[in-house]
Amino acid sequence: MNVIFVISILNILWISPIELQSLPKPKKTWTYEIKTIEAYSDNPEAVAFSDYHVERISRGVYGASWKLLINVDIVEGDETELEVNAYRSESGKGYRRLPFRIERQHLFQFFNTHYKDLFMKTYKDCSDFVVFEDKFQPPLEKKTYTFSKCIFDVDEFPQYAQDGFYKIEMLGFGIVNWNLTFIFQVMNQM
Repeated sequence: MNVIFVISILNILWISPIELQSLPKPKKTWTYEIKTIEAYSDNPEAVAFSDYHVERISRGVYGASWKLLINVDIVEGDETELEVNAYRSESGKGYRRLPFRIERQHLFQFFNTHYKDLFMKTYKDCSDFVVFEDKFQPPLEKKTYTFSKCIFDVDEFPQYAQDGFYKIEMLGFGIVNWNLTFIFQVMNQM
């Protein structure tokens, strides 16, 4: 075994977590452009999506805009659940499911984990949707939430991504079955 390789591994093992956090984050090798938004609700009187579209913000920069009407009580322990699935296609046709997904779980469990870690950073600046510090405090307020020119923060996503089209599908279950789907084109910058 190569001595330099062994010394390199030992040096990595001796780096403290604080030192690891201070290391610069690797730069993303990809960028994305949002292409379309699709939405559906089987009971628009209870939950509805409207005015969903992609908006040009500046040259080469696009954001997603939509309105979400929640007109039902969503409380702790009810049957309101959510799951997220990801798909990829070379050309934008014939999508194949990716292993990356968020398992079906109660909406508030999703808020306190994946939403807080992956989505809240984006939505706090472009919408009046749920923002909280430590833990979400139910219930989810009945109202129309507005999302305006949201540019998705991808800091917590993988450093590398393959070129192609990606479909992110959010599915809601319970009193109302709904879905919100975003299609992105990923392009490598190398």
